[in-house]
Amino acid sequence: MKYIAQLLFIGGFCVATVGGAGFSDPLEESALMMFIGGLVLVLVGGIMLRRAVHAEAHEKVADGLSEEGLAKAIEGIAADVRGLIDEASGLDGKQLCTRIDTILQGSFFDIGSRNEDYMRVLGNTVYTRYWDGFAVGERLLARSWSMAADGAVAEAVAELPGVLKNIERATRRHFQAELTTIR
Repeated sequence: MKYIAQLLFIGGFCVATVGGAGFSDPLEESALMMFIGGLVLVLVGGIMLRRAVHAEAHEKVADGLSEEGLAKAIEGIAADVRGLIDEASGLDGKQLCTRIDTILQGSFFDIGSRNEDYMRVLGNTVYTRYWDGFAVGERLLARSWSMAADGAVAEAVAELPGVLKNIERATRRHFQAELTTIR
């Protein structure tokens, strides 16, 4: 359906453009009909494209792109960061970098690579409720990795509570929104 909608949209645009080119002096006979027909095709194609995008978004909800799925994934990241904080004092710089890499390339990457899908499925309000804390936490964790790679292990470890605070902020907003909805 999406490809048919795209063909109608593009074809309609072309027909309307050719019809519009006929509005000269003297006016060509079929120019008005081509222009109106093209506009109708663009309109129908646009409506079909919008419906196809909505259908695709609903399929992605079934594919794990729900608000509950995002909240659980971020809670999983928070648990990983808590574990990292617990063991970070006994790690050297290379071990800390390896452990941070595991988190950044695992759950953070999985969620971050689908951010546009989450935004489309959840809507801007719900998406930003999570993404604010998530994105800041990801940047701080990358910063901690950079510090550890540069040999500043104590500073890298000191940065980790801020990572956890921001990740928890993302999930806390989820629960605050649920409480507001329930009341």
